[in-house]
Amino acid sequence: MKQRVLSVVVFAFAALFALALAACSGSQGSSSAASSSTASASSSASSAKTVVDAYGRSVEVPVGVERAATVGSGARFVVYAGGQDKLVAVTEMETDPGLNRPYSIAYQDLFKSLPATSNGNHLMETSVNTEEMLLADPQVIISSRSAEECDQLQETTGIPVVGISYQNQLFSDNVCKSIECVGEALGTEAHVKQVVDALKDWQADLDKRTKDIADADKPTIYLGGVNYKGAKSWGGTYDEYAPAVAVHAKNVADAVGTPGALDVDLEQIGEWNPDYMFLNAGNLDLLKQDYAENQAFFDGLKAFQEKHLYTQPFYNFNGTNVDTGICDAYFIGATVYPEAFADVDLNAKYTEVYETMLGGFDFYSVMKENKMGFKEFPPLS
Repeated sequence: MKQRVLSVVVFAFAALFALALAACSGSQGSSSAASSSTASASSSASSAKTVVDAYGRSVEVPVGVERAATVGSGARFVVYAGGQDKLVAVTEMETDPGLNRPYSIAYQDLFKSLPATSNGNHLMETSVNTEEMLLADPQVIISSRSAEECDQLQETTGIPVVGISYQNQLFSDNVCKSIECVGEALGTEAHVKQVVDALKDWQADLDKRTKDIADADKPTIYLGGVNYKGAKSWGGTYDEYAPAVAVHAKNVADAVGTPGALDVDLEQIGEWNPDYMFLNAGNLDLLKQDYAENQAFFDGLKAFQEKHLYTQPFYNFNGTNVDTGICDAYFIGATVYPEAFADVDLNAKYTEVYETMLGGFDFYSVMKENKMGFKEFPPLS
């Protein structure tokens, strides 16, 4: 009997000891789980960073982004920022490369290998296939659309959207900020610094060469065949044309006082009667047709009589090709102020600009192979 009681006591004591151990173990487990949860939260916080985009929007993006997608014409600035190798989705525009978009030629093989998740329109209506976007699984989206559309896309997909803004701009704060915020989001800051420093150097060089030229010594210029929402003939022009502004050129269309693309009639061109004309050779057929129908008028213009007709590779197509715009500025400056640019090797400058902006790709050689360039305008008859 005593032995049976002793056995019960021993068993009870063992059970109590086991419960104590379990409680202790449970307490340690809870503490460990809480500690793990805290560490995870801390890790999550430290693996994200805030990027302020071109619209001033604060966007939380992961640190060490390796997967990015684009909307609108965002891929252009991903290239400028040196982040093209991180792209996992682009737009229909990028999968159809064109000489009017140097970045699309530079990386055409890459772009063709990627899924297209939107139609790629820069200013007009953009449709995004959110299902395809989510399948591509980007960590961040670079968009050239409005701030409101960036917010909407971010809300719809749950993916951070960094907005850029740069239409018809070359050296503006917007251009630099757009490149910088893309670089910050993608972790390519070192490359971006080289590009932005080069932009500032080119701007300072153009300004230094032309800012002190007296108005009386400046010939007048006219930009013709400038595209806007479609191809244009002679009347398609631009008030405050950025390449002309960069070299303080006397653009006759600035007298209109409404910055941006506009259409004028032949009578207005005749009244302006510019000294130089820079024309978009991409619209050669339209220009030739109108010339044939109004040859006496055109032959009477000063620019025709003095043979001052030149090409102007158009730098706006589904957004602004900043590289081509800068080359246009050097060409305009060297053409109308030859003494101010006498020491500039223009061919070397064009190559420098394209290689800097396109990550080493020599687009100027591609232009020459395709009979494009900065030169006298081809015969109209």
